[in-house]
Amino acid sequence: MTLRYPRTSFAATALTVATICVALLHSPAFRINPDVAAWGVTFDLTITIPLLYYAFLVRPRHVAPLTIIPLFVVCMAVAARVIPHPQQSFLHDLRFLGAPLEVVVIALVVRRAAALRRAGLQSDDALTRFRTVATQLTGNARVGDAVGFEVATIWYAFFGWRKEEPRDGFTFHRRSEWPSILACIIVLLVAESIALHLFVMRWSMTAAWVVTFFDVYGIVWLAGDYQALRLRRTMIENDALVLRYGIRWDVNVDFSNIASVETVRSESQWKRKGVLKVAILDEPRLLVTLREPMVAHGLAGITKTISAIALLPDDVDAFEAALRPAASPLATI
Repeated sequence: MTLRYPRTSFAATALTVATICVALLHSPAFRINPDVAAWGVTFDLTITIPLLYYAFLVRPRHVAPLTIIPLFVVCMAVAARVIPHPQQSFLHDLRFLGAPLEVVVIALVVRRAAALRRAGLQSDDALTRFRTVATQLTGNARVGDAVGFEVATIWYAFFGWRKEEPRDGFTFHRRSEWPSILACIIVLLVAESIALHLFVMRWSMTAAWVVTFFDVYGIVWLAGDYQALRLRRTMIENDALVLRYGIRWDVNVDFSNIASVETVRSESQWKRKGVLKVAILDEPRLLVTLREPMVAHGLAGITKTISAIALLPDDVDAFEAALRPAASPLATI
């Protein structure tokens, strides 16, 4: 039998299970045998609730199957918050499922994106492709943006080096000598990671590897970001500014929504709320003011409502000339 309000039914049932679990943690039964009670509470919060989600929503096809993964992560976080630390051994064992689940999600996104690309049904832009596929698989735009961002970062870091730079479009990273600066940062990170690993391992080997993991991920992120800055170029075409700032920001602005394009003469023009800065290290040179606010999409599903864009393209003159038809008046650089 199909429920009339499956989401409400799941929410009510999950809340009932969670309430019983919390009550059990504060009951005399928990004090009598805390290990067994904690195991049962952990099972209900991390296994039973996702199973209910599957029964109420996934199996009747009200939501995408992969949405059960973020629910499991949330349930793990709740369990870690309410269960006393001495009784979290079962919860620690379940955490080993996190990495395999993430690998499964990444593999599914990459496989689906590759199939659609071969069929010519997806964009040539990797970040757009992964975001679209992840959103389709998870059934949630925000989750899809976050997953697509992670997959795209890894893809650019490991496979972007083999891609030739597009001839068209505008970039924002060469004027500030970002490639040279980035190389120095990565060298310093590698040296710091080795030294910190050897230092921390004197107290905890696990903590040392955790620190090293985050350093390695930071290097991968920087490499992916650089390749995206190199390959994902801002285009001015079809009466629109298609802004692609690496994997950092994306927004498409129709010429009809551009009120003015002017030279930046003081920090007060762009150091204000609602202005999206597209410049590395140096201050922006151009300010594109919008007629109506727009939403820009950033890292890991982050969004920002903007009323203007402050830019420093590598070729300021060519960028200014390409935008000339977009707005009037246009200040002279």
